[in-house]
Amino acid sequence: MATLSSQGFESSTPIQALTIPIILEGKDIFAQAETGSGKTGSFAIPVLEQILRNDNDEIYIVLSPTRELAQQTHKVFSEFGEPLGVKSVCVIGGESFDKQKELLSKNPKIVVGTPGRICDLIKQKIIPSKMCNCVIFDEADRLFEMGFNKDNEFVLRSVKPNRQLIMVSATNNQEIFRTAYKFNSNPEEIKLNEDDLVVDNINQQIAMISEEEKMPYLVNLLRKNEDAYAIIFCNTQYMTSLVAIWLEQMGFKVKPISGRLPQNTRTKLLQDFRDKKITILVCTDVAARGLDIKDVNLVVNYDMPNEAANYVHRVGRTGRAGKEGLAMGLCGFDDCENLDDIMEYIGMPIPKADIENGDFATDVVKRPRIDSKTLKPYDNNKKKTEVKKNDMKKTNDRPKKNEPNKEIGKVNAKPKEVKIYERFFETSAYSLEEAQKTALNYFSINELSILEHEVVSKGKKKFILFGSQLTNYKFKVQPIYRKILLPFLIKVIRKMGLKIYINVTFRNPNVSVVFSGEDAGLLVKNKFELHNALKDISLTYLRNKISMSSNTKITFKTDADGSGKTRGRSDRKENGRSNDRRPRQNNSKSEVELQKMADVIKQEVLEKNSAVLMKSLNPAERRLVHQYIEADTKFKSSSVGDGRFKQIEISLID
Repeated sequence: MATLSSQGFESSTPIQALTIPIILEGKDIFAQAETGSGKTGSFAIPVLEQILRNDNDEIYIVLSPTRELAQQTHKVFSEFGEPLGVKSVCVIGGESFDKQKELLSKNPKIVVGTPGRICDLIKQKIIPSKMCNCVIFDEADRLFEMGFNKDNEFVLRSVKPNRQLIMVSATNNQEIFRTAYKFNSNPEEIKLNEDDLVVDNINQQIAMISEEEKMPYLVNLLRKNEDAYAIIFCNTQYMTSLVAIWLEQMGFKVKPISGRLPQNTRTKLLQDFRDKKITILVCTDVAARGLDIKDVNLVVNYDMPNEAANYVHRVGRTGRAGKEGLAMGLCGFDDCENLDDIMEYIGMPIPKADIENGDFATDVVKRPRIDSKTLKPYDNNKKKTEVKKNDMKKTNDRPKKNEPNKEIGKVNAKPKEVKIYERFFETSAYSLEEAQKTALNYFSINELSILEHEVVSKGKKKFILFGSQLTNYKFKVQPIYRKILLPFLIKVIRKMGLKIYINVTFRNPNVSVVFSGEDAGLLVKNKFELHNALKDISLTYLRNKISMSSNTKITFKTDADGSGKTRGRSDRKENGRSNDRRPRQNNSKSEVELQKMADVIKQEVLEKNSAVLMKSLNPAERRLVHQYIEADTKFKSSSVGDGRFKQIEISLID
């Protein structure tokens, strides 16, 4: 108790009061509580108590999904355990393997680490896994969501069968229980405030603004909160660096952090943030899980998260230990795709912020240009010199007549221009409400929230000197595919009298439509006749409603047997027409050809800062591409689609 008191523990939190007695009894447990509720202490305190009571050679293994969380959990064990003579060690990737072996040779009681590094150390028999008395899954849901299933199971197979299993998390994941049952564990469940995933003392708000308004609004928000100790979340490494550099040019004490940085740099940045040498941290979701940084009073979602669960963990960085916090989401048009899922997940609406003209800073500097490879701002003088040299080279190296252009197919070839085909409707009315009704009727939609308008011109007043003014409005439907396509397909399916469920999801630039249910098998009969009919009318409906980018890819699939395995084809929008892309039965490409194709896609990924699909390849070709991408530390690849000819999606490693 004296050790706990010295670390500022005066009383236990509700989750600690419920879990500590059960863990001390040696029972398996799954504890779920909201972010910031004291879950680390709920297992650290009883584990240390067990070690002091038993006084044997047994060890405890703690698995953490991220390096930062592992370091933080180890810090808790060190602060509580060292005064009691209990040693702990942290083993994570990105740090010296030999140094970790040396630390483990001193026989620590507690080993905290990331799954990959712990598995490596167990395989080399450096961690005596058969002496493990307890395995702890910290942020258990994330351990499975991040693809550590095999590593988690390897650890459980390596330790003795009668070990204790402790699992703590802010959200649930069925894979957690499947794994527990598989290894003969029936954990006792404790779910605290299961319906309240976000603590009450977090003031959540959403600012409905355009993409161009985000930075002016953010700058003003930070200036209004002069004592802001803030974390700003972005969805990509590129945006993380861009926002940080932009704010730094405006005079803020800010730094970016993402998975691309070396581990020692990430650790130092987090320590500088804790020490308040920097007061604003811009990061990807790598910092959203489990980090307990005191006194953070502002969280900003510059990009709304693609996964609803990540929203909970992001906003949970503030409002900790009973303190008040503000969580502001900057919701642009593209972010609206994720908003409904987030509010459904947390079980409550997020209030919209009242926005006025004075809420936007007017002195924001020009958006910086940064290199997508280095994530650093361009040197303008250097860039001009390089451009002049390149222009001279192009003049001197112009291909001769009848000579093939050697530049075609190279990585630095100019990407195809992405076109957007607009769908507008113009009308004149004396009020916006009247014009909106006309526009809704024209587009045959009922959802006002997806209707965007602008004032084209204003005419005379209704009664010469007074009354409403005749205004010419231009309307278009925002491309929020779930709100547009789902109601339409539901009506069509109901008229057909079929028992079919439809799921529409959007991950820019990919739209996925999946049909499932009792009658889904009818869609695939007669060579997908009904499936293709639904696909065709859906594409026609979309083309008549919204403006679509030429690189938007819409996939229609059918889960005919309820197995979760879908069948169907992808359709890429080009010039407003759908184009069925079927794999050609040609000879396999050489390894060199495939690498050149992959290099072109990698460059496109860097320029777009988003995932890009290669065209369909056979299994042998895909294997060669995966091996080539695997050797690059900046990119990752995965196969997409069904059947023998799948596509490979290439994206940046976050």
